[in-house]
Amino acid sequence: MGTVQNSNSRGRSCLLPICGTLTILWTLGPLAAGAEPVVLRGESIRISISTTGSKQRELVEIRDGADWVAALDTQDAVTQVRVAGKDRGCSVLKVILAGNAIVTRGDCKNGTLERELQLGPDGDTIAVKVRFSPSPGEKVSSVEDRVSFAPARNQANTPVQGPLDFVWSQNIKASKDDLVPHWAFKAPAVILQQARVLAAIVPRVDLLTASSIRKAPPALDLDVTSPEHAWFSYGITPSKPTGHSYFRRDDDSALDISAGAIQYEYWILASAQPERLGYRRVSRFLWEMFGSPELKRSMDLQRNARRPELFLFEDWRGEAWMRYANEKYWEFDCGNVKCGAVTSNRNLWGKWDDAPKEDAWFNSWFQNLRTAYGWYLYAQRTKNPEMKRKAEQILNLALRSPQHNGVFSTIYLHDTDTWLRDDGWAGFPDDYHTFCMSWTGYWMLRWANDLVASRKAEILAYLRPYADFLVKVQQRTGCIPSWFDEALQPRQEFRDFNAETAGSALFLAEFAKVVSDSKYLSAAIQAQDFISREVLPRQRWYDFETFLSCARKPFDFYDSRTAQYPQNSLSEMQAAMAYLELYRSTGREQYLSAGEQVVDYLLLQQQVWNHPLFSPKLVGGTTTQNTDAEWSDARQCYLATILLDYYSATGRIDYLERAIAAARSGFAVAPWENWAHTGYIDKPGALTGFHWGTGSQMTSVEIMSDTLGDAFVNVARGQGVGFNACTVDDLKISNATIAFSLRAARSPGDSPLSRRHLLVRFASVDPNIKYKIIVNGGPPVAVRGQELLSQGHWISVKSEK
Repeated sequence: MGTVQNSNSRGRSCLLPICGTLTILWTLGPLAAGAEPVVLRGESIRISISTTGSKQRELVEIRDGADWVAALDTQDAVTQVRVAGKDRGCSVLKVILAGNAIVTRGDCKNGTLERELQLGPDGDTIAVKVRFSPSPGEKVSSVEDRVSFAPARNQANTPVQGPLDFVWSQNIKASKDDLVPHWAFKAPAVILQQARVLAAIVPRVDLLTASSIRKAPPALDLDVTSPEHAWFSYGITPSKPTGHSYFRRDDDSALDISAGAIQYEYWILASAQPERLGYRRVSRFLWEMFGSPELKRSMDLQRNARRPELFLFEDWRGEAWMRYANEKYWEFDCGNVKCGAVTSNRNLWGKWDDAPKEDAWFNSWFQNLRTAYGWYLYAQRTKNPEMKRKAEQILNLALRSPQHNGVFSTIYLHDTDTWLRDDGWAGFPDDYHTFCMSWTGYWMLRWANDLVASRKAEILAYLRPYADFLVKVQQRTGCIPSWFDEALQPRQEFRDFNAETAGSALFLAEFAKVVSDSKYLSAAIQAQDFISREVLPRQRWYDFETFLSCARKPFDFYDSRTAQYPQNSLSEMQAAMAYLELYRSTGREQYLSAGEQVVDYLLLQQQVWNHPLFSPKLVGGTTTQNTDAEWSDARQCYLATILLDYYSATGRIDYLERAIAAARSGFAVAPWENWAHTGYIDKPGALTGFHWGTGSQMTSVEIMSDTLGDAFVNVARGQGVGFNACTVDDLKISNATIAFSLRAARSPGDSPLSRRHLLVRFASVDPNIKYKIIVNGGPPVAVRGQELLSQGHWISVKSEK
């Protein structure tokens, strides 16, 4: 049997039977009206193009077991050219066989079209190239491929069942002409799923340059409520910002055709996947194709955009812990001890130019106690008792918050010696907020377990009334209301439904572990069962930031055009943490599985490339929600440690790489909380304080450093990564020999001959074996496994620019 070599863009190749790889039913000439369709077939995907008179059809089918099932079925012109606010379809004139590709040529009335389709880099992908050549003098506002989803819609549209089983786009819509422009391409895709049929459209962002984007700005779009079937699209579509974070088609703009044809490329990914979970396939594909290669190219990811001398983690430690934290630290006598804090300088009411000089926030954004945890870790490593004292005095302050039947305030203003219950700008200041209290309580428990065991009894005595309060107010559904007034009555908003319940589940699970009481574990399980039953089916991640932050909207907001609810990542992150804690406490795989599902969904908000129109490198950072637009928001520090924990539980290399990218990325934009806050202006976002920027990011590095060092090798899993401005490649493990290449980025100001000394940490080695370590082809160095586990191994390498 003959074979054909099927190569892909990642350098892999495989030998497959011709009949199983590419089938062309055609006779080397133009496709005539009524002719048999042209079919391009892989082992698990096939595409057919046919015309009958003026009608045309492009059908993508996927293999599901022994059957071929329609995934995409466009029974009209695929390519649409927009002129004067109206779409004109391009008709197919002929089909040409060109090697392993189907090429269609068409007429758009105002120009000519050529589309090339061939099998993509994976078995469930199709690569598409589009070239539109406009007629002279034509004013074209957009060119895009619009592809129809084949499965029929559901009739239901309830909080747990939508018109489709799953829909995802980076942004949702506030009006019909809103779309997802390149400014919002954090995880560039639109995803649709019905039953087991998954389809996604993925722009080739790896081919985009600053010049090409300026000339031909790409965008994605979708509509789940169109008359026939849902559709998604990709092409060249100018847009204009609208409101705080939306972008709308700009029909008044004309594409620049001075340089000739308009071109764009994308992948179609379509395959049979577990119901509602096909997004996990897309998430991995995006990282494999874009994120992982970009991370390895971006050894200098943590170099600051405005202060390039801040580069290595040691540079940042000096900036964060030695300079800034000490400058912004304040303390005072509180009873028989001292209390302290590193100020946030944040106005409670949103008056940003009138911030208190000495304040302490213990809430879901600005968690002084978490930053103090990182400061304490650094003090331990550097044997600095004065720094440890200061960090622990922040714990003292948190434990002085006045309690009311278990609940407590989370914001302290030293100037007036006032405790406040909640944020007055993004919350309800007269109410107690369980999301913030539970996050603070969780970090108190981390202090008790990890840092100050001698104070565990004191911390538990403070937290037990709060844990009992949560158990008491938990509803039969498992939901825990978010806000409570002075009389401890729940506020109507978020009373019966919210995703903040996950934060209280996390606290209760951690508290149950420390006190060994099943009552609290049972409440945590009920809370997470509520998340599984009510939130996950349609990804309704409602927390305070979804509605009350800068992307404000009514609590009943719903985008019917894309069939998506607004959502925010803070509750997603705490849900992932809660599922993992339940898995550790119970050993039940169902919780690890649910946690991975949440993490993979959360990763659709992580940036997988460096947008060429922005100054900092942004791969690994994360946005906030589907109704906001910023890049590299400070919450990526939370994501980094979550991903490292999930790597430890699962061994997934993409989690490890993504954790490293998230940990590095915040330093590129520090001390600001994000970059391009409205999505499209190349400048830093707001300066919201040490605890939502440099300090919170540095805390994640301190938490991760014991495991990762400057670089990390897991011998049993055969995995190696660089953490601190370096990259591990070509890892080879044979018996007791560990060989790899290690490249390190050069610090600004260092000479071309400078070397860096890197600590490589190792996991899963036999402590009783003597290993040979070979780095960059150099001579082997013998090191005992016990030493590798306890101390790691220092390596000197020449740095690179």
